[in-house]
Amino acid sequence: MVATRTTDLNQISQAAPAQPLGQESRPEDKYACVINPDGYCIFLGMPHGAGLKPNTEHIVDGDEVFLFSMNEAVAVNSAGEILQARGTPAFDGDELARHLEDGMTDDEKAFHRVMAIMFPIRNALMYHIGEVSQAEWDELVSELEIRGIKDRTFTDGATPKDNYYGRKDIFEVAKNPKGKDIHHDVMKFLEEAGLYFLCHVTSDNFGQMLQDTHPEGHDPCEDAKITEKIPF
Repeated sequence: MVATRTTDLNQISQAAPAQPLGQESRPEDKYACVINPDGYCIFLGMPHGAGLKPNTEHIVDGDEVFLFSMNEAVAVNSAGEILQARGTPAFDGDELARHLEDGMTDDEKAFHRVMAIMFPIRNALMYHIGEVSQAEWDELVSELEIRGIKDRTFTDGATPKDNYYGRKDIFEVAKNPKGKDIHHDVMKFLEEAGLYFLCHVTSDNFGQMLQDTHPEGHDPCEDAKITEKIPF
């Protein structure tokens, strides 16, 4: 991971969280990326300040300094409001804050862990791709690999919207975008990977909620072609 906004995160961590934030309150998605002098498509915006270190229970900052344990971590927005457990993807300004998970349902705990795992993946593809090695990428997506999430790439669709990249290929595309704005490809990977991940680690009722609230009426858990759930 790379140095990021640890000061802002510490400020959020000390704040008393407000009520969970509903999906209807999320900011509008206005993502774009710009080709930098090294040829990488770097997104506008700011990286997340922390994430779950792979194969540990440690929430760390961009310098891999320990902040707090995963069982004390929740995802919050820029105002410190706890994010409601839904299928809405991460946004700029979302962070991890220290807050005891006592009283949360298993689905809510799983949601916050998924966010903690996806934040570093999001940082790697959107902001730090030039500094991330293949070995580091493989470690970041290891929880996806265990569950067979995004194993495949499909790029023969009639329109760009139909296409999607697997774990291996999205990293290669981000490493060599060939001068193209690849923001759609990256955001599609992140959104779908996060949804499929949630399908594995939450209840059937949560999966039904993901279908009922999907903006295009999709059933993410059906799209993921899950034959056997692999929970945490």
